[in-house]
Amino acid sequence: MISFTPKETYRRVSDISLDYLINDINIKGLIFDFDGTLISKRKISIETLNFIKKAKESGLKISILSNNIYVSNTILKALNITTTKKFALKPLKKPFLDMAKRMKLSPNKIAVIGNNRISDILGANHAGLYSIYIQNMDSILFKNKIKNKLKNIGIKHID
Repeated sequence: MISFTPKETYRRVSDISLDYLINDINIKGLIFDFDGTLISKRKISIETLNFIKKAKESGLKISILSNNIYVSNTILKALNITTTKKFALKPLKKPFLDMAKRMKLSPNKIAVIGNNRISDILGANHAGLYSIYIQNMDSILFKNKIKNKLKNIGIKHID
């Protein structure tokens, strides 16, 4: 059965251990989702920029796979990421496998980093890639989930 469960979960991209991915799991490439993963509110954080720089310096191949057709070319140029697929039709298996082929890597040598359990995590798991979930603490769904849990334990008013 294909799972919505990621191999790892982090709050931010910059929390991911590149040493672990490279040395312990033998990852050779990273596929990022764009919206909500690399950028938030149309901005990319300094920590994320530094993470990508360090990943490139470590020899990892970097690409973007997004369902959004409006992936920012300005950000792609700033990050020097040329391997990109827009309107990818995730969570279908094919876009993940096509990207692995474009990166010239076996799927089991690639980690997918995304903030959506359906399009990113399910898709990565289905295609046999290593899945890393970025839990977006700013999302409305996340905030509503927390509010509902607090209400369930007796806290009625939450601002």
